[in-house]
Amino acid sequence: MYVDGLKHNLISVSQMCDQGTEVIFRSNGCSVRDLDIGKTVIKGIRTSNNLYIFKEGQHQCYLRKNDEHWLWHRRLGHLSFSQIRKACKYQAVRGLPDIKIPENTIFKSCQFGKQTRTNFPEKEGSASRLLELVHTDVCGSSRKMSPRGEEYFILFIDDYSRMCWIGLMKRKDEVFEKLKSFKALVENE
Repeated sequence: MYVDGLKHNLISVSQMCDQGTEVIFRSNGCSVRDLDIGKTVIKGIRTSNNLYIFKEGQHQCYLRKNDEHWLWHRRLGHLSFSQIRKACKYQAVRGLPDIKIPENTIFKSCQFGKQTRTNFPEKEGSASRLLELVHTDVCGSSRKMSPRGEEYFILFIDDYSRMCWIGLMKRKDEVFEKLKSFKALVENE
């Protein structure tokens, strides 16, 4: 059965095969055969827009009763089961059946949603004035060269002001020269 705009598969072929059926797709149609009885249970045709539509067999959707509590848990935005029971008791939600709280109430996505991260520790030994502590890193070689042929760069970051300077280099052995020119530049400024 086709639902316009549906973003998910309506039938899981792998689950059908796991339940003892054989699914055969052809250029003009498809069929599902029960391996236990050796009989074709569903046949379908292929439409011009490459959609297989079943013409025979049962067109029903089954939901196990013990899955209904999880369905409502998801529908209500992962509301706790005690709150869902309260909504049932006071009939706060139209159409909400009287569901039982399951034995195992751990829902993986709910557990992840409740997790918190600890704060980052305070920085030890941070600078109290400009240029007291400067972080540096050399990066390269990059896949693309600059117009003047540089493929490495050195980065200087002042810990106090977070001001950044960058120096382009053709080779890594130019690091010490860039460090000397950076020192002269910032001392002059």
